[in-house]
Amino acid sequence: MRDVSIYGAGLSGLTAAINLARQGYTVTVHEKEEQIGGSLHCQPSVHMTPIDLHKMHQYIGIDVEPCFTELEEFKGHIYSKIVTFNTKHLYVVERGSRSSSIENYLYRLAIEHGVIFKFSSPLTAESLDIMPENSIIATGGYSNAFTLLKLRHVAYKHYDAHQKTNGKQICLAFFDAYTKGYGYVSSKNNILSVQVGFTMDSSESNLEKFKNHLKKTENIEFNKWNKVIDNFARTTCLFTRLHKKTFILAGALSGFIDPIFGFGVNGAMVSGKIASKAFTSKKDAISDFKRFTHTLNKMYILDRFYYYLPFKKFIIPKIFEIYNTSLPVVGPNMKSIPGFVHDDCFQIIAVKKK
Repeated sequence: MRDVSIYGAGLSGLTAAINLARQGYTVTVHEKEEQIGGSLHCQPSVHMTPIDLHKMHQYIGIDVEPCFTELEEFKGHIYSKIVTFNTKHLYVVERGSRSSSIENYLYRLAIEHGVIFKFSSPLTAESLDIMPENSIIATGGYSNAFTLLKLRHVAYKHYDAHQKTNGKQICLAFFDAYTKGYGYVSSKNNILSVQVGFTMDSSESNLEKFKNHLKKTENIEFNKWNKVIDNFARTTCLFTRLHKKTFILAGALSGFIDPIFGFGVNGAMVSGKIASKAFTSKKDAISDFKRFTHTLNKMYILDRFYYYLPFKKFIIPKIFEIYNTSLPVVGPNMKSIPGFVHDDCFQIIAVKKK
């Protein structure tokens, strides 16, 4: 059969669509929103990511370098310390519905290759009943697909905001007692965006603590914030069976995301390529999937360890000292990001106490 259905027009779905269309398949992409770029509640946004653009191009067959801009400044407010990182091999990329986003870049390429798009077409229980076997499901963490497909997952709450800026390409990270993991602010294409995550049962007062911290340390204020419920897979899975049919999972649904820091841009594109490979060689797709995700189960454990770690405000700052090499724990685990990154990312160049 040469017809392929893909649910989700995010990075993984678009990457899969482009690759399959190039191979002569008739590809139809279903997207629940009315436009490319995801929900307007959390877009536009700017994401910082480590990435090896040359290796990414070689693997996925798509040159995405025009979408990425080298980071000019990266600073972390980590409990009692301010840490400055080397920006080598770190980039910012715009997400969302604006024409300058990476989603629209891939969308335009998909249209050139004849991919058909159906907007306002969400994944539902009814569509699962009638959709063809081996359809690709890449609807992301914001959807209800985890529940529909009965996939193990954990939910968490984050707040997003964005505004116009005339600043340079920066990233600011915030690790403190009020966050689940961390909050970050990034800028590109005259957009400054922020995201900060909390556990589902954490107090709304934590958001106010973050706002105050942001205002006090960087003199940044956002006027409007949106609350978003996101989901993370607790296991990695390329295929799943439901209603006696096999479906191919891609992106966040497949667990193809770094569980510690949430780097997902790399994984989304690589995952889309792997999903497309499943149509030509399931053996190769499974082999690649295992190769890129083999460390993720360890990272899930490390994530839980960090969550329950006592005395974080004393222990975590101790890790951040002056090093000529990458940050301990983080640096050696860059390969756990299921994509292509350089080994020498996140080198610390300065540390000072607040």
